[in-house]
Amino acid sequence: MINQSKIAVISYNTPHRKTQDVLNGLKAKGYEKIKVFALPFVQRENPFKPIYQHRPSKAIEVEPIEFCKNFGYAFDLTTAETLNEQLNDFEADYVIIAGAGLLPDELVENHKIINTHPGFLPLTRGLDSLKWAITKDVKIGVTTHFVDTEADAGFLIEQKLVPIYGNDTFHSVAYRQYEMEIEMLINSVELIPTLTDFKSLSSNEFEATRRMPKAIEESLMQAFENYKQQFKVD
Repeated sequence: MINQSKIAVISYNTPHRKTQDVLNGLKAKGYEKIKVFALPFVQRENPFKPIYQHRPSKAIEVEPIEFCKNFGYAFDLTTAETLNEQLNDFEADYVIIAGAGLLPDELVENHKIINTHPGFLPLTRGLDSLKWAITKDVKIGVTTHFVDTEADAGFLIEQKLVPIYGNDTFHSVAYRQYEMEIEMLINSVELIPTLTDFKSLSSNEFEATRRMPKAIEESLMQAFENYKQQFKVD
């Protein structure tokens, strides 16, 4: 069955695992009217290398324009300065983020942009949310939300806890969380029309976190074992 919703996908102009997984999911559900807007990808000179890599990162080595062509999806290069006008021209029913840094205020004010965050907002805002949730003994979850000018805030679409089982490892939980992110982002297009209220996620109580310092990350595996004993599903 062909889904008629017109969807804009914001991503990077480089092979990108989350984008490929999102496009795979949209294609599987029958969405045909898709256009990917690819932002420049800038590699940092000294990229941060964590002790424990927890996000799937290996993408299929196919350039985004070719990946979209193979799926029958439209593709266009963009920049933070031109994306607002391009989205206006495309007139999408939904705009979803598969990969992007902070977006200009003008963009998020003019478009209802959907994002998934690997954390239970507003408890874990910012970077390394899974790791910080474990060390702070707070709920591990996934939040789908409309973005606004405040980082990891906006308005709630859906929120789910990530179940923790007795035989889990840190990395099995991380991958389960990632799979839920993809699924919830894709499903949000069908969920939004059924909702009438979108709760604000804005909060002054919880500050956005930065990358976890290695001095703390060194103890992450033991922290996870302690966390698992407290929160595992019987």
